[in-house]
Amino acid sequence: MKKSLLVCLIANVLVAGVQADSLNPAQQVAVLYHNATLINPATEQQLNDGWLLVQDGRIVQMGQLQANNSLPIAATQIDLQDQYVLPGLIDVHLHLTAGPMRVEMQNGNPVITLKGHSELTRYHAISTLATGVTTAFSPAGETEANAEYVHQQQAGNWPGPKLSYAGFVFEPTPILGGSVYPKNEAAWQAEISRQKALGAEYIKLYQGLSKDEVAMGIRLAHAEGLKAIAHLDSVSWQFAADLGIDALTHALPTSAELLNGEGKAAYLAERKNPHSGRFTYSWFKHVDYDNAPMQRLFTTLAHQQTRIDLTLVANELIYFARELDSLYSEPDMWVFHPKMRKNWRTTLAAPSYDWTAEEVTTAKQQLPKVQQLFKRLYDAGVPLAIGTDSVASGPFYLRELELSQGAGLTNWQVLQLATHGGANHLGLHDHGQLKAGYVADFIVLQANPLAALDALNTVHTVVQQGTRWRVDELKARLASLTDIEL
Repeated sequence: MKKSLLVCLIANVLVAGVQADSLNPAQQVAVLYHNATLINPATEQQLNDGWLLVQDGRIVQMGQLQANNSLPIAATQIDLQDQYVLPGLIDVHLHLTAGPMRVEMQNGNPVITLKGHSELTRYHAISTLATGVTTAFSPAGETEANAEYVHQQQAGNWPGPKLSYAGFVFEPTPILGGSVYPKNEAAWQAEISRQKALGAEYIKLYQGLSKDEVAMGIRLAHAEGLKAIAHLDSVSWQFAADLGIDALTHALPTSAELLNGEGKAAYLAERKNPHSGRFTYSWFKHVDYDNAPMQRLFTTLAHQQTRIDLTLVANELIYFARELDSLYSEPDMWVFHPKMRKNWRTTLAAPSYDWTAEEVTTAKQQLPKVQQLFKRLYDAGVPLAIGTDSVASGPFYLRELELSQGAGLTNWQVLQLATHGGANHLGLHDHGQLKAGYVADFIVLQANPLAALDALNTVHTVVQQGTRWRVDELKARLASLTDIEL
């Protein structure tokens, strides 16, 4: 089993229905939320003494209470007691239906499996919703499992983020519950049509494909009216961008074609061992963002508005795998199902098990360089959004925001990516803002996230498509979903 594949897989997997306390959005009477500070990152507006009128799953009116006027009439009025309202968070890289990475025997051979379980999915959907994520995109996963989640969620049986998704990744290495590798173009076409029939909106191209296969995947996806997203390695982001790739994922643009001079030669020498996962940091050690290949890449991505989620948290998890207890304390990990919580730190430590202390130090030193890539793309006008590469958002989402802030963004800018930016990433033109006519997705917090991002830990109410959920009630329901066998 190639360690480089294991690294990328880990980066991809990271990171009875619940009854809400209001009616189904289609049957809702008007609900007035008032006496709150409304924070709208898309317009950088903070409205004190604000109110929102919600009906039929949408914000129908909003405004600010003035001394000479009164609040709208509504059947239900909820006094938010001077707390803060923010649009619902959007996670554009959430593997909601995946199970923990395991190795199973198939025909006498060890095979990686990511197969999940419906109750595992339900647990993570509830825990993710409880941390304020109302909308998500799964860039890969078992197509049938993703389709089942969407069916159950839309029927009101499984509370959780609204989900759009890609299906099985196209990848040579077999992954149960994770990958397919058709033998010819006709078989590729058949699999793409099958995934589309199951509701996939994207085709996911993975890092083991050749240039010809990446090109074929983009072409066939577009011919079916689907978009193509890619996690690449030796195939350059530039190559995919020139062919019109719709989205790229991970801060791992680790193709030697984006390097030049001595840095390129040194990197290629380091990659002669195909089983080493050191490429995840060594590319950053050698890259010059001002070189001609990188400058051309920034220009192309900005011109074509190629959507990117960098999942900075995945790089940090690899580089700091031996210090995860300090980054993510055990109380923070309630968002993970107990079956995931038990071994996730050990799994993440696997790619660097043979790194020397010096190599670990070198890897850690590259994190600022990873953040520089984020800022270069942001400043160039490349559309970015926030993703966790996890099965549940929780602390990974907050950490992704903090790493983005550390790259040089303001809190306003970070929250824009988390809300309006995520909606644009997914083509949801009526999500991501507090605005009349928009879907009523918002969260109520006790503290102001403009002052400190960890205010997201104070979410106590989530309104999704007009349905109000109390966070303490959502968390209480998790106990009934813990007893499963994988």
